[in-house]
Amino acid sequence: MKPLHASVVGAGPAGLYLAYLLKKSSPASRLQVIEQNAADATFGFGVVLADRGLERLEQADAQSYREFTRRMHRNKNQLIHHRDEAILVDSTGYGGAISRLALLTILRQLCEQVGVELQFSTRLQSIPQADLVIGADGVNSVVRTAQGSDFGLRAEKLSNWFAWYGTRARFDTPALNFRSYAGGHFVAHYYPYSDEMGTFVAECDASTWSRLGLGAMTDDERQHLMEQIFAEALQGQPLISNKSVWRNFVAVNAERWHSGNRVLLGDALNSAHFSIGSGTRIAMEDSIALWEALNASATVPRALEGFERERRPAKQKLLKAARASYLWYEGFAGKMEAMAPMDFVYDFMTRTGRMDDARLRRQHPQFMRRHESCLTSPSKS
Repeated sequence: MKPLHASVVGAGPAGLYLAYLLKKSSPASRLQVIEQNAADATFGFGVVLADRGLERLEQADAQSYREFTRRMHRNKNQLIHHRDEAILVDSTGYGGAISRLALLTILRQLCEQVGVELQFSTRLQSIPQADLVIGADGVNSVVRTAQGSDFGLRAEKLSNWFAWYGTRARFDTPALNFRSYAGGHFVAHYYPYSDEMGTFVAECDASTWSRLGLGAMTDDERQHLMEQIFAEALQGQPLISNKSVWRNFVAVNAERWHSGNRVLLGDALNSAHFSIGSGTRIAMEDSIALWEALNASATVPRALEGFERERRPAKQKLLKAARASYLWYEGFAGKMEAMAPMDFVYDFMTRTGRMDDARLRRQHPQFMRRHESCLTSPSKS
């Protein structure tokens, strides 16, 4: 494609990565990134980057891949706690997690090196005039809802409540910790993303939220309650808040991926539930797919058509898995009551429909041997 003027709205991983890839491959193009928050503002703590996602990043750009992996905290296996039993789920995959702030800092520096124009603390008043406008501005996308856009929108609000925290507790491995407390049901998703810090996502079902009166509590009171319920996992360390507001997840899906010269990426296009641990990966793979389509097409309209044609099938599979995953979590309280630990973990591992017994044996051989042993000796489950 000939040089173009592209404006990227949103300086998250998807927006910065696309701007970097486009400017690096087309130095004569003008790339702007417009972000409403300050350059050093970030919400959240660590993000997961694992095996297949890392392979795709390396294929797209070796330089940025090296920077990401240099700052990653390597994680492999997982522990799942249920009824005071911790079951190890081994993995033949690889990958880990990286501080979201570190990831964004790397991407900003790479953008600056190749000449991307970065505008922070800039609230969009109108859609920029450019050959191409990319909405990488999250689930509440301004580009998606702006006058003149016609993306269509389907949104599904889930009933579970959750909040993201950080902690200085030292986790040896990523874990899921399912806990019953005062007649309620909770789960914590946590993993290390550096030698000093970990991400800690707390979640409960709607019945627990109502029964224990969490809606009437302040954010501080809810945080202290999580510290009490998961005190053992947190090793006495407090949780750290960063805009850690309890909320319901909203699964957003744009029916049309592009409208005129506007196109969406990441959560602005489709919000992937955090329970599959692939939101950042999916968003950055959107960026790669759009970059490749622009490089392969003579015009912006053809590129946008090619982007959707090539990317939609693979992404729909991931989003289907994400939906199956969050529907499993919507019913996790009943499963906690009904299932013994090994059966519960097996049900969790197969929740998306993408993991059958043969794949479990390949990717999680030790866990599968233990599970099959329990099937032949039911007393062990």
